[in-house]
Formats: sequence, C-alpha cells, structure tokens
Amino acid sequence: MTMNQHVKTALFSAILALGAGQALAQEASVITLKSLDGKVVMTGELQGFEAGYYNILVAGLGLVSIDQDLVTCQSEGRDCAALTGNS
Repeated sequence: MTMNQHVKTALFSAILALGAGQALAQEASVITLKSLDGKVVMTGELQGFEAGYYNILVAGLGLVSIDQDLVTCQSEGRDCAALTGNS
C-alpha cells in the first residue's frame, strides 16, 4: 500500500467515525423536567427511566435522578411517555 493510499484510508476512517458520532448524538433525547409549581426547570439528556425516576445528564450537575411524580416532562422531538417506554 502506498503512502497516498494510507492517507486516503485514514481520512475515510475519520469521516466514518465522525458520521457515527453524529448519528449517536441525534439518538440522544433531550428532555426538560419542570417541577409541579414551575419554580425548578432542568434540561438534560435522558439516560434512562427506572422505577419511576427520570435519569438525566444535566450540564454542570452530572447525572440526576428525579421522581416522575414531582415533575412534568417535555421533549421537542418525541412524547416523553414514548421516550421513557423505550428506556
């Protein structure tokens, strides 16, 4: 394999890796949880839904678990019920 072919192979691999990263980022579901009184709002990436708790990754805080009975859930892309049913 010539040097030119090595460069082309490396470039092609990098492009594929970037494309895969973007596809994974698009699959991540961003949700907004708002307290029932409306005073607290958290937006983050849904990591899962287990035993009645939303697990979201919030910038600056990290992974946060919030009881579904204390908040309302909103999502731009999909219905929150559909998101939590798939988690």
